[in-house]
Amino acid sequence: MNQLSPAKYAAQFFRGFRVATAATVAVLSCFATGCNKDSPESNVQSGMATSLATSDVSPSSSDAKPSNNSEDGSKEPSDNSADVQDKDSNDSPETVAAKDSSKPDQSNAEGKSLPNTDVATTVATNEPSVITETAPKKPEGTKLPKDFLEGNNLTPLNPQKTVLLDLPGKRVLLKARVCLTEGLLEMLLCPHQTKEHESILSTESQAFTVHTGLLALGCKEGKAARYDSETEEYTPASGQVIDVFLHWVDTDGKLRRERAQSWVRRSRQHYYSAEFKTLPKDLKLVPDGNLRYDDVNQYLFWYGPMTDEELAECLKMSSDGKFQAAMKQFHKDGQERPMIADWVFVGSGFYEDGDAPKQYLAEGGYMICVANFPMAMLDVSTPSDSNGTESLTYEAASEQIPPRGSEVMVELVPRPAKIADDAKIDAEKAD
Repeated sequence: MNQLSPAKYAAQFFRGFRVATAATVAVLSCFATGCNKDSPESNVQSGMATSLATSDVSPSSSDAKPSNNSEDGSKEPSDNSADVQDKDSNDSPETVAAKDSSKPDQSNAEGKSLPNTDVATTVATNEPSVITETAPKKPEGTKLPKDFLEGNNLTPLNPQKTVLLDLPGKRVLLKARVCLTEGLLEMLLCPHQTKEHESILSTESQAFTVHTGLLALGCKEGKAARYDSETEEYTPASGQVIDVFLHWVDTDGKLRRERAQSWVRRSRQHYYSAEFKTLPKDLKLVPDGNLRYDDVNQYLFWYGPMTDEELAECLKMSSDGKFQAAMKQFHKDGQERPMIADWVFVGSGFYEDGDAPKQYLAEGGYMICVANFPMAMLDVSTPSDSNGTESLTYEAASEQIPPRGSEVMVELVPRPAKIADDAKIDAEKAD
């Protein structure tokens, strides 16, 4: 078989591409208009059929010139179209494109001029215009000043220099980034690629490195929170109180330093319930309303924060004193409340498996927790359930947090024991 010259191959490829494009446009136009015979689209399809018939090139004429001899050896008249085709095949793709563009518009059977079959023109004239809206640009994360740490006598505790020990200042600094700005929380800070879906901050550091820095400052470890299911007795987490401060630049370019509690608030997205063995006689619950009764466990419940308007509507449902008190309590508990509890240095623990190296449990994401975990390095000093999303105590205070990706310097400062004891009593009273 004779091989096509590069010029012939390019010309045939260009012609085939043009024919395939025209056929696709014709089919799409037919589907869009229902193939109305009198529509301009049907005329386009007729023109496409003509284009297909005149532009098709058989493989035999492309690979080799046909013989002029018939089967019995007699010569047949030469095919002029084949000669023309060979001449066209010698042209470059640019020359072919120029010839095609100079051809007059095709006409239908009635002699009317057909519309231009160029793809862009057909789509523009036959399809409704599409208005595209640019998605709002998300705010970019802010960066700390490059000279933020200048003038401090800091000792890096890891190769990445993300954990810095400040012995003169009696503090540990961690370089972190915002990874979550809204939602329920289990952590304030976690190691990178562990618990970012439920932690406000993440850091490129191991938890044990931070633990080592706190020990270097003389911090005393405590014990994790415990709950005895038999006696139903809860023992809060204990250890030296660690004040946590956050340094960042807000969207106005102002350098800020605040307690980490300002980025956390008590969750309002959960159920509020009150026990009612029997409902008030005059109470009529709205079908599929938010206020419902569980006749198995015998309690009224409400989900999420209750607005002032919703409280007013609920109070109209019954004049019963116990019911009204329950509704007012639902409303009160659903109001926004900042986090007051302190963090304490629990110290986490180690997992041992035979001769394998010990594993520090906090590396699983439990660096600075806001829900009680036995693996926590730092945990809150008050009860904070971690059993299931609906029971989580805290959520992100979105309005206070800079955009995702923002640089944050986390400052850990051990609090003297006497001050910590007084603060604990005040926090328990407020909570």
